[in-house]
Amino acid sequence: MSASADPQATIDTTEVRGTKAQRAEALHDLSIAHVELGHLDVAARFAQRGLRLTGEARFHLTLAWIDLDRGRRKQSLRHLDLATPHLRGRELTRARCLRGLHLCNSAEPRLAIAELTAVIKELRRYGDERWLANALVGRGIARCGATKLAEAEADFAAAQTLLQAISEPGRAAMCLHNRGFVAMLAGDLPLALRRYEEAAKAGLDSTSRPEALVDRAEALLAAGLTTEARRVLTPALELLKRCKRHVPELAVLSARCALRDGDPAPALKLASEDVEFMLAAGQLDAVAAHRFRGPVQTRALGWLAQAKRSDRRGALAACRAGIRLLDEHLGDWPRRELTGHALGLARTAREVLHWSEQHRASGSMSLPPNQPELAQTLTRLRRARAFGLPVEALERDVRRVALAATPRASAAGMRLPDLPLVSFVLRGEQMTAVTLMNGRARLRTLDDPAELVGTAKLALRAGRPVVTDLLPDVEEVVVVPDGVLHDMPWAALRQKVHVLPRLSCWREPNGAGERVWISGPALRHQEVTALQRKHGGLVVESTVDETLHALEGAGIAHIAAHGHVHPDNPLFSYLELKDGPLYGYDIARIENPPEVVVLSACESGLARAFLDAGTRVVIASVLPVPDAQVSEVMTEVHRLIDHPVEAARAVAHLGFSCYGTGTRVAACKAAANEVPVQRAWVEPTVAGTSTPSTTTLTHVP
Repeated sequence: MSASADPQATIDTTEVRGTKAQRAEALHDLSIAHVELGHLDVAARFAQRGLRLTGEARFHLTLAWIDLDRGRRKQSLRHLDLATPHLRGRELTRARCLRGLHLCNSAEPRLAIAELTAVIKELRRYGDERWLANALVGRGIARCGATKLAEAEADFAAAQTLLQAISEPGRAAMCLHNRGFVAMLAGDLPLALRRYEEAAKAGLDSTSRPEALVDRAEALLAAGLTTEARRVLTPALELLKRCKRHVPELAVLSARCALRDGDPAPALKLASEDVEFMLAAGQLDAVAAHRFRGPVQTRALGWLAQAKRSDRRGALAACRAGIRLLDEHLGDWPRRELTGHALGLARTAREVLHWSEQHRASGSMSLPPNQPELAQTLTRLRRARAFGLPVEALERDVRRVALAATPRASAAGMRLPDLPLVSFVLRGEQMTAVTLMNGRARLRTLDDPAELVGTAKLALRAGRPVVTDLLPDVEEVVVVPDGVLHDMPWAALRQKVHVLPRLSCWREPNGAGERVWISGPALRHQEVTALQRKHGGLVVESTVDETLHALEGAGIAHIAAHGHVHPDNPLFSYLELKDGPLYGYDIARIENPPEVVVLSACESGLARAFLDAGTRVVIASVLPVPDAQVSEVMTEVHRLIDHPVEAARAVAHLGFSCYGTGTRVAACKAAANEVPVQRAWVEPTVAGTSTPSTTTLTHVP
């Protein structure tokens, strides 16, 4: 079977007429052209006509290819059996290649590897480049099944180079897509998403290869983008029905999406054999068996199943094993499920503190600064919002590109400040407080934290002092809030309060830097001019690019702008600047973030973004504040800025708090050792080795 450089041109210009040999040649060319375009039914009809006309073995070979592509293995093998006795030389080697491709999905992929390795030598001898590429792709598939991922990557890369050389960009793009699948098996989700995107841009035709959409949907689902996964699966289902191809993974993924969305009915119908379905349905033994084989996410899910079927001690060990597996392969899903399950089992104060920090860490994001596609996607989103255009699709693009980007490495270890600590943890519907003072840890529960927050805000608006027993009776304290307590105006309490999203955000000073002053549009009171005159520094033009440039390496950054909180994704919260919004995603890309940030804005929701990026301390409000009131008090904030927790207290009546490490610069210290709970447990020894994955690529060359 040979390929046409332009299959559509072949279809448009080829007529079945002339002698018997000419008609047979035309029927063969038309069949191959329709195979190239994914029109398998039409291709099969032309091949059957040729077979009836001549009985030639090459038509059996073509039909064997078509039936293999359809997933009809028995019919394909029958055509191969009929063709093989009549084939010689190169055609016989091609038939062997097809048999090797059949073996790719067998229970023993090593048979396919051995057969295709022999075939590859023969095809190289014949100089049959296109079929050599087919054999390399097939061996790559088999090596995925045998979890020989480095070798699979090499085969797909070699096939990609070969197909590019013979001017078949569509098939070369499929090889790039397959390399994304290898990354997915290895647990490198960002690389998998990036390669899938690059393959689509390189010309991968998903209309003729809808299996590629299934792979992409699986990656999106693993990344937590359930809605996006479903949008990809819908056209994949239609295309596969049209091509009459059977891909079991499609039903599996549809069921997983339904389960993730809390809709079990379609899951029960579509995915009785899916791993995640079995987990949700309580068939834990079958799922737990996957913890030693398959892709990283499947193995991690197996450890979660093992945790759910074990006693408390075994469950915690299984959760640690699953998290360690994800750490080794830079994986994410199902990290939150593992940490959440362990958190629910935690009994002592130190266990709760440890697992709550593990749980919080899975929600942070620090993006690479030099990622052009993300920058371009954010610019498109900014322009759409500035012109009042719909932004939902563009926000999805930003999430997708951000997930595909390789995150920056974060500092390892959980550090304790030299201050009393209160960590609030929402477990189910119950808010728990872990208090750590003088080396002793204790647990207590809160009855109605939402009422406490509401009462505190009402007191501030009425000009009354905020009275609560949330914190111990000490002068200075570190707080890690959760749930509704993120909205508590902490600086209005009687203590000096340092608010951290997680303990790893307690940081030492990075050194002095320049002051920068940034002012957004539509402010009635321009506070930055007077502040810059008094304290020096640089006033920056308030465009997004200029602001991001000025924030790099700054010592103290003061941003006066209107803020907007995104209710579902804090990274889409933004500050209004001259040419559009400055998003949390923009802040996450800052390579050297400012040491201290003052957000002279209404509630913006961006303190967490700055702290995740590496800023030491942020002074920000949880209340809407009129411009005039903020401008009046910012002079006092900057007078006290060397001691940020004191500076925040000066504006506590306006809902401001100190987020991060707010101690005096000269006195700012971080503990040298990790939290004791991390050393209190011995990591379990996990026996066994990985066995070949049951998941293979659904497409063939």
